[in-house]
Amino acid sequence: MRIKTKIIFYCSLLLLISACSSKRNIPETLQNKFDVLSISKNFASPEINLDENHLKEILVLLYNSFPPEEIKEYFQIKNDDYDLYINDLFGQGLIRKTADGGFVPSCMVIDVRSGNQLKKTADSLGREMSLIAIERLEKIKNAYGNISALKNIPFEQASSFIIGDVIYNFWQLPEIKEKFLKAEAPRRGAGRFYLAVLENNRGNGYLPFGLYANRFQSSGNYIAGCYGNLKGENDLFPAESGEAAIVKDKNSSIPLFSREDQKILKEIAALISPDIINYLEKNRTLFVKLYLNSDYKDQTSFREWLVWYYQFMITQANRSLEEKGLIKYSAPGEYKFILLK
Repeated sequence: MRIKTKIIFYCSLLLLISACSSKRNIPETLQNKFDVLSISKNFASPEINLDENHLKEILVLLYNSFPPEEIKEYFQIKNDDYDLYINDLFGQGLIRKTADGGFVPSCMVIDVRSGNQLKKTADSLGREMSLIAIERLEKIKNAYGNISALKNIPFEQASSFIIGDVIYNFWQLPEIKEKFLKAEAPRRGAGRFYLAVLENNRGNGYLPFGLYANRFQSSGNYIAGCYGNLKGENDLFPAESGEAAIVKDKNSSIPLFSREDQKILKEIAALISPDIINYLEKNRTLFVKLYLNSDYKDQTSFREWLVWYYQFMITQANRSLEEKGLIKYSAPGEYKFILLK
């Protein structure tokens, strides 16, 4: 009997030690870099630089429930400076105050643990959703032939852009916001946008979790865009006055979409909008259940959670279509284009 008691005691002690050590400390929590992604209809972004003053790291630590004193001690931040940083984040709508007087992120913070948790269900849904593009592929290709900027470019060369970005992503999101979320992006400062801080443990210049995203840069009458899974910290316009060179060079591999072309891109996205909305509606109960069982239910809104969960879904949809040979990604993993304002 005494031997059994000792074994039970040791087991209990090990479980207690494991439970106490399960929460990572700050150096462990911040061991990898974090990337900031935003989604906006009108190219809005934070009015503060989240790469300065440890702002994105503070968001990560607030998400992980580290107390302010521990954060200030780790970064050696004075009380007044910390209050200023919190005010900046609050003023941009990136954090909200809790009932106990603390702060939590109102944007998404996605570390490796929570990202892998999102992928568990998003991957299977994304594979299902890839079938929508397959069913509408012939209509998509027929409409593609009407885009003047791509008239000399085979569909296969632009497939990552047309299917990945136009069909599922940037050109599709307005329909999802209007007909499924039924709300605009949250107002943050002077603009409206969704924002996520994502842990990147890949360390090879690619976006976290293999996500595909848009980057935009405005210059004069043009907006340079890039769709891909590279972090891409360089300027999109190749050089000073590069926009003029692209506009003049009719043989440029970078397409220039006129306003009429952009209208056609919207029409292409609309070809499968009803199917996507119906698919999302069919899974609304599942989405709500996943959200309510997540860490985010007490922090960010369901709409913001869904927008980023959808990004995980369409990443897998793209991968599935790539495996079937319907999407071809050319090196270096990004597709550049220019929009006429």
